[in-house]
Amino acid sequence: MNREEYYKLFGWKKSPFIKSTSLDVPVIPRSKEYQEICECVGGWDRIIVITAPIGFGKTSFMNYLIKNKPNVDYLVSFDSYEHPEEVMKRIISSLPLHKRIFGFVSDRAPFGEILHQKLGNKKILLVFDEAQDYGDELFKWLRILNDRVDNLFMLFLGLRGLDDKISSESSFRDRKSKSITLTNFTINELSEIVKKRIFWVGGIDIRPFTEDGLKRLCESSNSIPRLLMDHGQRVIEDCAKEDIKSIDLETVEDILGGYAELEEIPEIESIRDAPIITIKPKKYGSFMDDLSPTQQEIIKLLKQKDSLSISEISEILNKDIRSVGSLIRKLRGLNKSEIERKPNVPYPLVIRKGKEERLGRIQYVYSLSDNARRLLANE
Repeated sequence: MNREEYYKLFGWKKSPFIKSTSLDVPVIPRSKEYQEICECVGGWDRIIVITAPIGFGKTSFMNYLIKNKPNVDYLVSFDSYEHPEEVMKRIISSLPLHKRIFGFVSDRAPFGEILHQKLGNKKILLVFDEAQDYGDELFKWLRILNDRVDNLFMLFLGLRGLDDKISSESSFRDRKSKSITLTNFTINELSEIVKKRIFWVGGIDIRPFTEDGLKRLCESSNSIPRLLMDHGQRVIEDCAKEDIKSIDLETVEDILGGYAELEEIPEIESIRDAPIITIKPKKYGSFMDDLSPTQQEIIKLLKQKDSLSISEISEILNKDIRSVGSLIRKLRGLNKSEIERKPNVPYPLVIRKGKEERLGRIQYVYSLSDNARRLLANE
């Protein structure tokens, strides 16, 4: 089934895991951080710095601020480097018609005094996303603007290190008021955003996910929203190809290879330095002939070993870990279309035995089914 057909199956107009920073995309309301900003404005902390790693939802938080102005009358957002003249134009366009300033757009010097007069008792907040990329010219002009407009507040969003950059800038060293670090999302918060996104694209509740499948998907993201979108899209695409209409915990783990196994594989001497296993050619029977070369390699390897994790198989055979995870899923007989195409194969050939510590962490391990071992032994 192609993706478009799969989306329609659940009433989706598009994938709920589409990457977008448009204002209509549902976001997780960071209530704690939002309240902190409201208190900063109320307490007259006029320069605020918010930092977080890549993919942590900084731009989404900015969109939340745009929709829910934190104790200010006007809010102007900037999402890429802009010169002072462009910033002035954007500020002017955000004001009501009777307060707009004309004739001074290209002159930086008097802009602050005129904006101060036009604002009166109204408060304005300027929000700068990816602020670590802004140049000294803008920072120096914003410092002047900050000195001349009493009701002007500035919020800078950026990567870790932005706080130090602003502190090292002489224009802002003594003017920075508050530093905030975005906190990790909980599993429940990530689950809620998936539910909102499914509803956003026209779906119902959490279909096609089961509760445990959705939980495992959220756990795989390591609290990073962008990674949640990446993993969610990968699961949806694989399920569409395999015509899977219910995505449970087992399905998510089979597609992602087990969320712990997606991390970089550490240097493990017992695996990394082990000699490459070579297996002499041998006729294993008609069902083996129906398998792909890599599937045959996996079967031969598991015939020699009692059990192995996906990451161990990937290491020994020098294959991509996600590809191995997908092949293991097929060998377990979880791909309906694969079963239909290969009626001579006695699925399941591989079974999951449980969790064990492998390569320094707890992972699922797999072994040949008793039936597969019996058939191979008789060849």
